[in-house]
Amino acid sequence: MVERVLEQLPAIRRVLVEDKKHSHLNPTWQDVAVLESINAAMKPLADFTDILSGEKYVTVSSVKPVLELIKDDLLSPGPDDTALTASIKQNMCRVLTEKYSSPAINVLLRKATILDPRYRGSMEEAGALDDVKHQLVQELLDLGPEESGEGTSGESCSKATGGNEDEPTAAALTKKKRLSDLLQNRRARNLSQAQAAFPKRVLADAELTKFLQENAIDASCDPLVWWHDNQRRYPLMAKLAQKYMCICATSTSSERMFSTAGNIATPERSCLKPHKVNMLVFLARNLP
Repeated sequence: MVERVLEQLPAIRRVLVEDKKHSHLNPTWQDVAVLESINAAMKPLADFTDILSGEKYVTVSSVKPVLELIKDDLLSPGPDDTALTASIKQNMCRVLTEKYSSPAINVLLRKATILDPRYRGSMEEAGALDDVKHQLVQELLDLGPEESGEGTSGESCSKATGGNEDEPTAAALTKKKRLSDLLQNRRARNLSQAQAAFPKRVLADAELTKFLQENAIDASCDPLVWWHDNQRRYPLMAKLAQKYMCICATSTSSERMFSTAGNIATPERSCLKPHKVNMLVFLARNLP
């Protein structure tokens, strides 16, 4: 908004000069200097604010990299900055530091950043990375059988065929067996025996170590698509990624929801039942 005012300053002055009643509102050179100083401090952050306010892509894992970039680069004092611009940048750095000073928030952001294949462990120092790895391994161990995806492959196969191994369908009886069908059960049995031979902690640690050793993907790639394509390679971590990747970095999405609800539940429609309001809000937010 400040940038728009500076762009339209000649037109604003022309209008206010002709309007005798409001001519006293014409910006002075001191007002323009203040606006330019504010714009110099705020303008570099506008793009990051818009990006982190999105809700249709992953944002939580980018908070920590963006904060480091903002504090180390965008908000660092420059030789051409005025005293007001430098003061605004300093205060913004202080507010951001205080806002994300909570240990719980820091741990959450670090976990989300590590689980993002675009960053992995590149944003952490060696000692700090080891601490987060231990916490992630413990969280992987706390996953239940349903959350960790254990035993789902066999169930999905039986559901797809419409029965189980003891009760084969007519189509399965008449279909000519292939070599892969004969070896499938043996392979599944050997895999389950191999997994049972190792403690879950060893499997979780090996899976996390293998993930961190891979190269980071391009920053323009979608981490959700990557996890969808690689969930068989990392079955435990894929469930953990689903838990963290769905978190929104800002409260903008909930504020949009409240705005939508406010446009629906107006004073003229105050007799709407709560479940009707819920359905109307859902349709307003999800219909193209």
